[in-house]
Amino acid sequence: MKRTMILAGVALMLTSCAQLPRELRSQIDSANERLLQAESDFRRTSAEVLDDIKRTPDLFNGTPVATAWPDALRSAKAKLDAAERDRVQLQKLPGGKESIPRAQQLLSEEDRLRKQAIDEANAVEAQANRWLDFRKNLPHYLAKMREEHDASHNLDLTAVKLKVEKTEHDWPGKKDDLDRREEALENAPARADKAWQDSAPARDAAAAGTATGAQIATLIEADNALSTAAHLGTEADNLSARCDQLYVAWDKILEDLDVEHGDYREKVKLVKTRGSDVSTDVRWDDVSPAEYRAVENDLGMAIAHKDAGQYDSEAVNTAQPAGFAYIAPPSVGRNQYGYWTHNSEGSFWTFLPEYLIMRELFWGPSYRPIVINEYNSYYTAQRMGRTYYGETSPAAPPRYGTHGTFTQQHYATSRYVQSGGFKNSGYASRQTAAPSASPQPRFGNAPNDNSQGKRFGAAPGDNSQGKRFGSGSGAPAAGKRFGSPGGGSRPSGKGFGGGHRR
Repeated sequence: MKRTMILAGVALMLTSCAQLPRELRSQIDSANERLLQAESDFRRTSAEVLDDIKRTPDLFNGTPVATAWPDALRSAKAKLDAAERDRVQLQKLPGGKESIPRAQQLLSEEDRLRKQAIDEANAVEAQANRWLDFRKNLPHYLAKMREEHDASHNLDLTAVKLKVEKTEHDWPGKKDDLDRREEALENAPARADKAWQDSAPARDAAAAGTATGAQIATLIEADNALSTAAHLGTEADNLSARCDQLYVAWDKILEDLDVEHGDYREKVKLVKTRGSDVSTDVRWDDVSPAEYRAVENDLGMAIAHKDAGQYDSEAVNTAQPAGFAYIAPPSVGRNQYGYWTHNSEGSFWTFLPEYLIMRELFWGPSYRPIVINEYNSYYTAQRMGRTYYGETSPAAPPRYGTHGTFTQQHYATSRYVQSGGFKNSGYASRQTAAPSASPQPRFGNAPNDNSQGKRFGAAPGDNSQGKRFGSGSGAPAAGKRFGSPGGGSRPSGKGFGGGHRR
């Protein structure tokens, strides 16, 4: 009955929203189908979990999960109800262009709430499955716990501790974080010993076939602690990789966008710099419609940037003109990549010979030195968390991004341009930085600008994939680091998993 009512509501909504853009109508239709499926899956999951608790009181009564799981399911249901209210509001929109922003907002909120409900319900279902499986296969889990306890004492952490010590010397700002992670590794065997000892009565009862629900809960908690300790090798590798991230700066350059048969893709070029060694890799990635729209004005720009001295998770996700992040503020004057040159024509940035390949990767043959007024406008926008598109006056066209004069020349053969994307994207809705006060003169080759450059080999220990350039030391030169910690994750979600119920 409910499905019939919802489908009828969807039909009414599509009628009332007939004046909305076709793509938006399609997204609303898909979102409502996903919500309908999520509600059906939730009813199944909730019924199964509550039935598990009811049918096996000896296992669940008196344990925290007997109340925690129903509470979590009620929270998930509340989110689905809120998503349903957003769906109803979408249905009541009058349609027309004036309704587009509100429709997009409601659609985004509906999808977010649905995904959160999915995650919460999936987590409860997975826990219930584990409890049932644990009791059914106690001999297996008791043997597993013993193996994990023994394995926790077999890892040699000498190599990773030496690597952490060197990294903390090179990047003292990360010392506290690295110390905390190293300490957790060192203490894991002791925590495993405690979990093993504390679970002894429960293990004895389980071996005798008399374990209560509370003792099963103790064993599951101990198994979690022992499993973590048994995988110290993986954790040590993760800590080592975290150290490596600090030595690499990288940029994710948006080179193209494409939509075909409802599939959204972006072409990105990842440029990595470790010391004076530079590598690049180009690939097409599938993205969601929301991710596609989020960068539609940013063709040719760095849609993510990470400085050396930062973790990958701290990348800045505010789009910026490619290459600008490697320029030192004029107040500093220079860094490991180059320096500000001052002469009668003005002040402009000069890349050092060993980094000329970066200039080619970011600007190609169209490069002209960045002048000080342009950099100052960019720097002001970055500090405010806004994207700088390079206008020289309010009425002037932008230089960077999808509608920029540089971009339209440099990316004229891209699929996005060839499909007419320049005229179709929502350029008017973007934010821009304050324009620079004076026009930007053009310069020829800057001093020390040798088109032949220097040939570089691979930096020691760098296993970057992709095309390689030049030779040089892998150790980073001293210099100011730019950017600020950022974050952001792209939306993702999954349907309710049926799970294998034992």
